Amino acid sequence: MPAPSPRTRLFIWLLLAGIGLALFFSGGYRDLPLPLGWFGSFLFVAAVWFSVDALHRVPHSEAEAQIAHGEWQAWIGVAFVGAVIVASLQNAPAFLPELPIGRNPDAGVAGKRIGTLFVAWLVLAHVLRQRWGGKVLVDERDRQIERVASLWGRGAFTVGVIGIALLLGFSDTERLQGISHPFIAQMLMLALLCGLWFDQVVAAVLYWRDRRAVA
Repeated sequence: MPAPSPRTRLFIWLLLAGIGLALFFSGGYRDLPLPLGWFGSFLFVAAVWFSVDALHRVPHSEAEAQIAHGEWQAWIGVAFVGAVIVASLQNAPAFLPELPIGRNPDAGVAGKRIGTLFVAWLVLAHVLRQRWGGKVLVDERDRQIERVASLWGRGAFTVGVIGIALLLGFSDTERLQGISHPFIAQMLMLALLCGLWFDQVVAAVLYWRDRRAVA
């Protein structure tokens, strides 16, 4: 039986990475005491790793060349930063206890899960950069898109910080007593992540719109 082609293997590993990510977010299945969150994290990291190898083996195509390196990176950023935001929201209750993060085991587990997503994103982005080695990756159009996307990202981050400031400044004392310092730190990190996500979304949309206009 012939071995699957590199593109087929890449599709299979990306599908497994998606399944692992779904299990990672579910954490458990109904009332069954199964460590699906841990298994999903392991499956996701392993699938991303083998996807990297499959991506190296996929031959370059004309369709791939029509999409700029910056657009590839932007769409990947949208997916991974979005996943990190979802993971941060799901794990936010772990930061509610008034304990330093280093002495809070639940917060430590949440941090490892989020860190796993960041590592996978950095690895995949690095491999894409290597795949495009020897080509011009940034030109004037890319810089212009980066400037516009950065403005949107900073704007989203600013709105998030202002929202947190208003929440802290105008909330009743009784309500503020239920908000721990680690939770406030987590809200600030979430505002930063939302700014980064907006940056990636705007960049991806601008690249896509520019590519559609040329086609």
